[in-house]
Amino acid sequence: MDTAFMRKAFALIAKGLVEKEQLLQKEPARYPYSKALQHGINMFLAAGVQSGAVRDMARYADETSFLGHFITKPICEWFAEWDPHTIASLNLQEEPFYNYGAFAYQRSGNLFSPSSDCYEYLESQDSDIMDGTDERVLYEKIKALGQETYTRLRRYIIEHPIISIEERRSMSLELADTPDAKEAFQFAYEEVLEDSYRCPCCGWTMTRGKYGYLCHSSHCADVIPDLTDEMKLDASGGGLYRLKKGIMRYFAAPGKLEIAIAAFCEKKKMHWELWPQMDQYDVKVQFSDRAIWEIDAKAYRNPIALRTKILNDSEFPTGDYERGYYVVPDEYTKTQNNYTAIVNRALENRKNVTCVTWKTLKREINKREAACHEEQQ
Repeated sequence: MDTAFMRKAFALIAKGLVEKEQLLQKEPARYPYSKALQHGINMFLAAGVQSGAVRDMARYADETSFLGHFITKPICEWFAEWDPHTIASLNLQEEPFYNYGAFAYQRSGNLFSPSSDCYEYLESQDSDIMDGTDERVLYEKIKALGQETYTRLRRYIIEHPIISIEERRSMSLELADTPDAKEAFQFAYEEVLEDSYRCPCCGWTMTRGKYGYLCHSSHCADVIPDLTDEMKLDASGGGLYRLKKGIMRYFAAPGKLEIAIAAFCEKKKMHWELWPQMDQYDVKVQFSDRAIWEIDAKAYRNPIALRTKILNDSEFPTGDYERGYYVVPDEYTKTQNNYTAIVNRALENRKNVTCVTWKTLKREINKREAACHEEQQ
């Protein structure tokens, strides 16, 4: 057992939870079973036995027992019975998975829905773990498109978490000359089959469950304002479509910051470009003196996870740029004010690349553009 073994165990558990959610949506009357989840459970329990923590592995070997005992607890609590020396020797406290909250919350009975932490951890993993999920399938479909069509379709998905049947038909007609794009667009959406609210936080669907309101992210439910009748969506007559949950989580939700960066540059009458070179990074910004900044927006609430992702990717996208920025939403630093400091430890040798908040990036763009105008005077 080593840290790579543990990372794969948690990745399989996360993938399995998402697979179960997808299977449940397709066949609500059938209990969803995931081989990936059971594989991950077996790996975690085997590691527990090696650590001397879980002596009676059979107690949690079946899926129901494991979910009931572990899945709604913060990950650090999964190791409560482990030998502290084992945790220290593997340096588990510096692993991204160790610092996540619960991977799921109980919806009803023995049904559990993946949490936003689960989705985030899954997104940080290698493509072989992500293989087969809705978001990975969509990515494979759209990356085969040309740059213009790719950008247009990705922006539409970000800006339209819910569409009417008329909007679906209209967009399908617009894409009729590009069958691959039309197929990707239609794949991204699913029909809304239950009455719900338009989430006031992210614009997706929010439904009332046995244990509270549910959205694509548990963070929406944490900060939910009062729901009003104007937010209610009536699905009884059909004709409403929403992004699939994983696609909302990976494309639309993180993409809001990317669109905001572009809108900010547009307002300042600066040149900008979304997802250049087929998404080598998120936003290219060009100043009045033609200097270029490359910006990559990130939606990791866990700074250790983002730092690990950056280290695994090795380098910021190559190119002739003056500055490179990883930018995160301002809200991520409200409860962890050293967020960017943690991430920037991975960037100590990159003098022109740094991690900042959205607020800081706006200030830096304003300062750099102002300097351009001063030189021109």
